[in-house]
Amino acid sequence: MTETVVHVTTLEQWKSVLDVWFKQGNMWLDGGKGYSEDTFERGGRYLFLGGGITWSVSNPTSKPYIEYSEFMAQQKEDNKMATVYEVSQSVFDELQRIKAHEGTSLIGAITLNAQFIKSIEVGNKAILRYLADDPAIEFKVTEQLYRLSRIDDCEDRVYMRINVFGTPDWGCAADAFKAPLEEIKKWQTPAWEIEKVEE
Repeated sequence: MTETVVHVTTLEQWKSVLDVWFKQGNMWLDGGKGYSEDTFERGGRYLFLGGGITWSVSNPTSKPYIEYSEFMAQQKEDNKMATVYEVSQSVFDELQRIKAHEGTSLIGAITLNAQFIKSIEVGNKAILRYLADDPAIEFKVTEQLYRLSRIDDCEDRVYMRINVFGTPDWGCAADAFKAPLEEIKKWQTPAWEIEKVEE
């Protein structure tokens, strides 16, 4: 069986990946099917899905891994489920306004907002299907992520990350530990300040 390595950043993602894997009859190496939230809390961010499920705080063997969103997209494609696209709150609100097409036809609303529709990186075909109420296409708001930062002795901004031992450390923005606000608050100390991740 081919091993799949999935990178997750939130407890909800952790549980979603395990839900999919448990439904397919897989289990942890010890034979259990629990969510093991404490494992996630200790820094487990990589799930190794193969003959038995294992985890790690990093990807120590440098195996090719996929992000949570890619894993879920593969599952939906395999199961012929609705395709879900994540967009910002402002894009979602604008799509809802176009979809409502108050005072005009749907085609008129699409024509009036053609430039906006083209600017969304999802692809015109998926957007048009969504606006026409295709149940196989769904849009939802991307969950806002946060990170912790501080100014070091050299007046440089550094970011909290989780090291290979599952403990807090510091590094550059690319290595920063990103999570929803509730998760980030658990890691905050007076030295760190919370900031939104702007993608």
